[in-house]
Amino acid sequence: HQGLLLEKINLRNIFLFIRWTKPILNKGYRQRLELSDIYQIPATDSADNLSEKLEREWDRELASKKKPRLINALRRCFFWKFMFYGIILYLGEVTKSVQPLLLGRIIASYDPSNELERSIAYYLAIGLCLLFIVRMLLLHPAIFGLHHIGMQIRIAMFSLIYKKTLKLSSRVLDKISTGQLVSLLSNNLNKFDEGLALAHFVWIAPLQVVLLMGLLWEMLQASAFSGLGFLILVALFQSWLGRRMMKYRDQRAGKINERLVITSEMIENIQSVKAYCWENAMENMIESLRQTELKLTQKAAYVRYFNSSAFFFSGFFVVFLAVLPYALIHGIILRKIFTTISFCIVLRMTVTRQFPWAVQTWYDSLGAINKIQDFLQKEEYKTLEYNLTTTGLELDKVTAFWDETSLLMLIMGELEPLEGKIKHSGRISFCPQVSWIMPGTIKENIIFGVSYDEFRYKSVIKACQLEEFSLLQKTPLQPTNATSGEVDNTAVIVTETSSYYIFYIYVGVADTLLAMGIFRGIPLVHTLITVSKTLHRKMLHAVLQAPMSSFNKLKAGGILNRFSKDIAILDDLLPLTIFDFVQLMLIVIGAIAVVSVMQPYIFLASVPVIAAFVMLRAYFLHTSQQLKQLESEARSPIFTHLVTSLKGLWTLRAFGRQPYFETLFHKALNLHTANWFLYLSTLRWFQMRIEMIFVIFFIIVTFVSIATTGNGEGTVGIILTLAMNIMGTLQWAVNSSIDVDSLMRSVSRIFKFIDMPTEESKIIPSSKNENLSSALIIENKHVKKEGIWPSGGQMTVKGLTAKYIDGGLAILENISFSISPGQRVRILGIQNHSN
Repeated sequence: HQGLLLEKINLRNIFLFIRWTKPILNKGYRQRLELSDIYQIPATDSADNLSEKLEREWDRELASKKKPRLINALRRCFFWKFMFYGIILYLGEVTKSVQPLLLGRIIASYDPSNELERSIAYYLAIGLCLLFIVRMLLLHPAIFGLHHIGMQIRIAMFSLIYKKTLKLSSRVLDKISTGQLVSLLSNNLNKFDEGLALAHFVWIAPLQVVLLMGLLWEMLQASAFSGLGFLILVALFQSWLGRRMMKYRDQRAGKINERLVITSEMIENIQSVKAYCWENAMENMIESLRQTELKLTQKAAYVRYFNSSAFFFSGFFVVFLAVLPYALIHGIILRKIFTTISFCIVLRMTVTRQFPWAVQTWYDSLGAINKIQDFLQKEEYKTLEYNLTTTGLELDKVTAFWDETSLLMLIMGELEPLEGKIKHSGRISFCPQVSWIMPGTIKENIIFGVSYDEFRYKSVIKACQLEEFSLLQKTPLQPTNATSGEVDNTAVIVTETSSYYIFYIYVGVADTLLAMGIFRGIPLVHTLITVSKTLHRKMLHAVLQAPMSSFNKLKAGGILNRFSKDIAILDDLLPLTIFDFVQLMLIVIGAIAVVSVMQPYIFLASVPVIAAFVMLRAYFLHTSQQLKQLESEARSPIFTHLVTSLKGLWTLRAFGRQPYFETLFHKALNLHTANWFLYLSTLRWFQMRIEMIFVIFFIIVTFVSIATTGNGEGTVGIILTLAMNIMGTLQWAVNSSIDVDSLMRSVSRIFKFIDMPTEESKIIPSSKNENLSSALIIENKHVKKEGIWPSGGQMTVKGLTAKYIDGGLAILENISFSISPGQRVRILGIQNHSN
């Protein structure tokens, strides 16, 4: 059953708290989700529709006389929806600026001389609570809508890049590796998925600052600019750090590409690597590149840590600098102090967090768009001229330099002659020198996208002597390094190998809790990067030492995804996310402690709220973990299809099957989209529920504070200000914990590769060549006998039975043969990579 169709989802459903996700959340909480439970995507989100839309606009750019720009094509496709949600986001942010005004008037109502404010205190409290509700109803749909647009942009760009890949000339393909294409897709396009929600703060943040400074000027006059001046200095410091980080990231990007290129070549040619015992050489080569990459990663991580910590450490100073000059001149006025604190909290978030993030998002997005634009303008191959006046194949005054293979490529149109033309009529039959199998069944490989003809199909079966496998025609055929999706049941798989690293991460977090000041996050960052270094080394070693039977069960795209996407998460996202989570929890604990000392009932009210947060998080995680697992499984086929297409590109072009493979690619994209969009939807459902709990808590605290006549201005100000801070920060902390859990799934997937089985080898000590001590060596006993040295090599095989995987069909069964010295043997056979 496919569940609810997303065709039925409209703005009404979104604004009504995304209730349509409840069935999948309930099912995910009770039992394991399957792909059949995932909702179908609407036509507007399909890869066919989005790619056609963007391709049409890109073709307009190419046809124009001006220099084509991909950003213009994207603007014509998505601009108005992007701006619509940006305006809603702005209105939601404006409510944050108005809230401190009502808070200040509530605090002023406790002044005995202010009877007017006291008489309307309850109305002010109702207004303040309504602002929180309005903010919730505006911000969440806006953020959800922007995430949705980011997803659509990524889908359209994925498809555009794949279509361009199928058109690239062989001259260009010689200069582009599979690893570079995977990096282009995984590292650059992912920036659009979630980063687009921050892009609007480039213009929202300055407007927010103007509004806040106008309100602060009314209260504090010129002294308000002291706090703003400090925040500007912090922002400039963050900007300088950002430039340093970009420098390190740009340098590191080249090293990452080098590592992925070699890793991709290693995975694609793993049989040759093992045949020539190149495992140690490949491991040393990749680890050498990884060492250089990690030095730059560490520098970028430290800079990113200082950038993030500047936000947390600036809170006290901005309030102190804003209030102190005014207090020295006019004295302490509690209403203005607490209102200023609330304003400064919003101002700090705007200047030191939202605006720098927005600038970084635009920088990264524009950089990714420019890279993709350069790729889309690369040279394409030219099809041969079809001429009815030509009989067969005709070369007309052709000048070229070639060998045999180049001549054949020239005839196929893969290479261009220096001069002259090639004309042909009729069809070209193509038989590649290297066997190539597309992911799919035996039947799908034979039909190859054309309509089914039973007579021709059976003729091919007979000609290829595949009658024995006719019963297996629906069995999936997999190229080497390809099989069904990955299975990942838990957030972190704890094994004997991985338990050490779990403890290592725990030590890093514990050290962060105990340390103070600037040293709080440095040990954590250093620890997690060290963990990433060790995990990559062990995963690489495990992959190289795994038997070929393991590679027959793995997808090439899935393996490459571990070395690209998952390692990038360990290097970049995990350290900063854990640091933010720990900082936020410390802030929440401190705020609750202060408020509880002043008013114990606040602590009593906080306990059920925190318990509700924890239970809601546990309820959500049951489903979100499974959706992230399904999303990860759906991501690998995308890259596997790309790798497979590149390997068989000449075959695709020779038979004109590019549209068929585009359809298969779009099918893989749509499956991933269904999982990813459902995860985004359930995540927004969870965050809206957290916001609802916070609003209910704040309403209770506000009205109880007003009803308690014994409280003074100072007490009420502290309670309400910290209540806003506690719940806002706790909500952020819970979301960070979800992010940490999601990112730790990358660690889980890496552990699975580390714990792969290894090849059985007989270790023979060797003082001369220790590097070969773990190679598969069978000792020749005759060498030890004096006076005996073989004058020729001989091989005798008796009763050999071989299978690709345990439990699979035998590809060789009870084979016996002997090869005499000096004899050359050529082995011919039919490959059957069935499961």
